[in-house]
Amino acid sequence: MFVRQYRVKSSVQLKTSEKKKFRHHVEECYSANEEIPILLPTKANIVLSKVIPYNEDLGIINVYSIDKVPLFIGFDDGGVPIPTIHACWKIPNLVPNVMMPYVVLDKLLHGAHLMLPGIFPESLPNTWSNGDVVCVSTPKSGAAVAVGVWVCDKEEAMANGMKGKGVHIYHCYQDQLWYNGSKDKLPLTPLPKFTEEVAEVETTEVEDGNEAVSHDPEDHVTEAVCDIADNLQDIILDKEPDKTPDEILLQGCYRALKTSLDKSELPILTSTFYSKHVKPSCETPTDIKQTSYKKVGILLKELQENHVITVKEQKKGVFVITEVDFKHSLLRGYSKITNVVEDEKEDDEEDIAVVEAFICNGNAFKFFSLLGYKKGDVLNRKEMRCVITEYIKTNNLMVEGNKKLIQLDPILSSVMKTRDTTANWNEVMQRVEAACGKCYIISLPDKFPITVKGKLPPIEFKVEKRTGNKKVTIVSNFGVFGIDAKELAHRLQILMSSSATVEVGPGAAETVLVQGDARRTAAKLLLEEYKIPRKYVSSPK
Repeated sequence: MFVRQYRVKSSVQLKTSEKKKFRHHVEECYSANEEIPILLPTKANIVLSKVIPYNEDLGIINVYSIDKVPLFIGFDDGGVPIPTIHACWKIPNLVPNVMMPYVVLDKLLHGAHLMLPGIFPESLPNTWSNGDVVCVSTPKSGAAVAVGVWVCDKEEAMANGMKGKGVHIYHCYQDQLWYNGSKDKLPLTPLPKFTEEVAEVETTEVEDGNEAVSHDPEDHVTEAVCDIADNLQDIILDKEPDKTPDEILLQGCYRALKTSLDKSELPILTSTFYSKHVKPSCETPTDIKQTSYKKVGILLKELQENHVITVKEQKKGVFVITEVDFKHSLLRGYSKITNVVEDEKEDDEEDIAVVEAFICNGNAFKFFSLLGYKKGDVLNRKEMRCVITEYIKTNNLMVEGNKKLIQLDPILSSVMKTRDTTANWNEVMQRVEAACGKCYIISLPDKFPITVKGKLPPIEFKVEKRTGNKKVTIVSNFGVFGIDAKELAHRLQILMSSSATVEVGPGAAETVLVQGDARRTAAKLLLEEYKIPRKYVSSPK
């Protein structure tokens, strides 16, 4: 259902009465579980997003989220809301759980459903009925990696010899719903014991036309080897003793010299080297005063005694590193580490991103249909160029002796609308892109991505004179970036110390009217506070 990118029709925060109604509905459907209040706290803000999947025949799907984390999937028919993998992670016993080999997850990500032979027999519940919600996990992690519903009851499955389709998958780990949410990593939970090493795995075709895949038994051997390697690695990591502050700091110095410090920075002050390179290179934040070194000079003296660096006194009390032996044996084996704190800050300060994309339609559809794409599929520029490059190389269309030229076959000639027999790479790329429909994918920090077909108009500012020869600034075209009109009007009202109202413009689009000339103020607010890319904000004249 969420294997491919979907469109968000609307996204609203539920009112208090609506939250109570939804929470009551969930509690009725999962009455046996007493931890629902933990999953849906009373004071939490629940956001309802109505999304349209790639296969529009499935209709509108309701996604209920809290703090960007999707928790339930529902339909307008009032049926049982299906929990997402995030909900199953928070409450592991929310729904029954079955196990499958980890290798099958890749097939689920390509749209396959889970067949009965692909389920470990020991993990099957005592009884189940058609339509019951079930989560799927693997021995590799133990946590839910997919959620779906049974398409048969136990009696029917036993009568068919445990063959055929078992679970219809709605949502799985690393699909588009997971990608557009909080992107939480798969947690690790205790693993159950199984008497059988592997289970026969099968998948089935899905509604959107993905082909069924048969699995080679060697896949299970590979999976078993991977599991053994992972378990051995876990054992090794568990037995590794904790490092002392001295070891962490010293290794941070080695890592900084190997991966962070550039030769062009020499000579460098010892204090600058420590603050700019050593501290960010430590595995965990370490205060030098909590080590036996106490001072930076003593730490670097040890490195100098080992002939790793050369430290000289530039003037009284000022020391600099003048030389570094970057090929020293003590610097081998170190690689750059990612600072988790900085990554979290970057995620929190994520800006609005606008990506130009292309729709497989029009004259280019003949070309993309040969490569397995369907009408309406969306590709960004990088994906588009990879597809074209692969097609050219697969069909050996590069001219011998001059790989800068492409021999145009009938398909490419038809798409490019040319009678020429050859063209260079750039011309092929540009002409194929021009034959596709254009669209824009807008990624919002706290919301699902929005796909806008056609031209994306920039946010505009227009000054008009109204009754009494008073100036009024009209701000328009901001709704596509997920900006709430009332919130924008309120902020401009405060900044301008004048009245601001919301009106409905042409095509039911909301506009904000501010008394006075507020063009520069509004532009600055949109660029600095809302983080709108500059090319999509008109220059205030």
